[in-house]
Amino acid sequence: LADAWADGKVRRAAGLAALLPAGGGGDALLRGRLAEIAGRVKEADDALDAAREAEKAGDARAAEDCMLRAARLASDCPRALLGLVRLHRAGKDDPAEPPEVLTVRPAPETVTVALSPAPPAADAANGRRVLRLTRVQGGPTGITEITDLSPSGGWVDPSPPFGQEVRYAALPLRDGRIDGPPVVSDVLLVAPDVSGLRSTTGRGRIEATWTEPSGALGVRVQLVGPAGPVDGVDVRTGALTATGLGVGAYVLRVHCRYRSPDGAVVESAGAEHPVSVDPWPTPVDRLDATATHGTIRFSWSGGDDADVRLVAWPAGPPEPGAELTDDPARPWPAPLPWAAGEGGGLVPPPGSVTRVSALAVLGPRAVAGPGLVVECPPAVAGARVERVGGGRARVTFDWPAEAGEVAATVEQDGASTAHRVVARSTYVREGLYVDVAPSAFSVTLSAAPRTPDAVVVPPPGGAVRVPADIAVSYRILPGARRALRRGPSLLRVTLSCPGEVPDDLPEFVLVARPGNGRDPVRPRTPTDGTTLLRVGGGTLSPGSPVELPVPSGLRPPYALRGFLLGEGAADVRLDEPSPTTLVVR
Repeated sequence: LADAWADGKVRRAAGLAALLPAGGGGDALLRGRLAEIAGRVKEADDALDAAREAEKAGDARAAEDCMLRAARLASDCPRALLGLVRLHRAGKDDPAEPPEVLTVRPAPETVTVALSPAPPAADAANGRRVLRLTRVQGGPTGITEITDLSPSGGWVDPSPPFGQEVRYAALPLRDGRIDGPPVVSDVLLVAPDVSGLRSTTGRGRIEATWTEPSGALGVRVQLVGPAGPVDGVDVRTGALTATGLGVGAYVLRVHCRYRSPDGAVVESAGAEHPVSVDPWPTPVDRLDATATHGTIRFSWSGGDDADVRLVAWPAGPPEPGAELTDDPARPWPAPLPWAAGEGGGLVPPPGSVTRVSALAVLGPRAVAGPGLVVECPPAVAGARVERVGGGRARVTFDWPAEAGEVAATVEQDGASTAHRVVARSTYVREGLYVDVAPSAFSVTLSAAPRTPDAVVVPPPGGAVRVPADIAVSYRILPGARRALRRGPSLLRVTLSCPGEVPDDLPEFVLVARPGNGRDPVRPRTPTDGTTLLRVGGGTLSPGSPVELPVPSGLRPPYALRGFLLGEGAADVRLDEPSPTTLVVR
């Protein structure tokens, strides 16, 4: 009772006094205090009665003065406080001073109350009493004192009643007593909107998030686009996703729902958020590649309205379908810098393994597409191929660095006839041999690919062309016997040629070298002796040997030998008979 009396809470003190013995019992001090409380209560009641009479008479100023006197006498008198709030507009402000305004700003969990113009800091903290008045349907108006201060100035109501209408009143104080009419705010429905409403957009898509107040029952979300409200929006707790949207401007409205004391559902004014869906490129949905003759050609589907670029991401490609914007911190890679090859294909660098990805670009936006791995094995240098007889050819080359295996492919008569893969240890120990036919063929060497499922592009070049196995053979035949003597010897020249006969067959020459009384020595070169016969390449044809008599003007003994002369001599094999058959004695 003493504490309530000291704080000016006369109504509280009177209630506590009623619990004590009547008249204070034998305590003279208590009897005096109870008498003071009763007298103060009577004065406050008389002031309230006078205010009621003045209000009935239409004298608002006198009614407000009486209410103010009652509030000074009993600071906790609800009738006096509510009367001051009801009559606050009746007072006349000093025209020389700007009128004070009490503004309220609802937040998701609190309400901020601010006085404008703002009072000095000391006055704001100690010279005002702020009350929240809560309307209750069919019941008394609730009064709650607000004591929490806002760091930005004013006061903070930490627990406003959601779904109810409230007003706030700021009463001036002097020495802890109410010292004037209050400044009253407008009526506020405590239905705060969501906070942190933000959105992101993508290809025909809007995603939004927000934070709902703890007292909200839920939210009602509406997305309005160029054609009106959008149906089929996926709304979850604190989030929204809308897909299949057209390009244009949209507005997102989020209303919070609250339960009022009478059981009705009330909504907040609604948070509104504009968002724009921008045009995005159609992504590439399939990427294919074909390797031919040292080049690679790419083809794809999708990306019809986009600039499709083939790129290699330095730090690894994003997932297909990832939406990208032009960001200086992570710029898009430039298109592949590969040189152009034959037929519009691209030539990857030998020895490279590249992850090629499709990127559909439209203005400042792009969509990542699928990718594939392209491997161009290192080139094989120093390749040499020679026929070794028996339908085989020997292949030699310089083993490429860092290659585990080397593949050799034989192409002959328009088809790939053999494919050999040899490891380094096998090549060093056994060499490399391939089966071939007499016709012309080529051998292509390349390091075997090391990346599984890669599109392999053999490096340009690397093929060694071996002409057909064209052979010219000659024999010296003894002449026909005539009586006791033989006629002149015959030279038979035969052409063996698989396939078409080339136009540049070399010339065949038969050279003789006399012995000069000693055993003759075979001619070493076409000029090391006397030329006896010449057979032009144009006179030779497969299956039709050419026979010519060997001139007999030389004196035996002498040795014969044939040679091939001309530009095509290196591509024609000369099949020689036994040297013993070429000595004439």
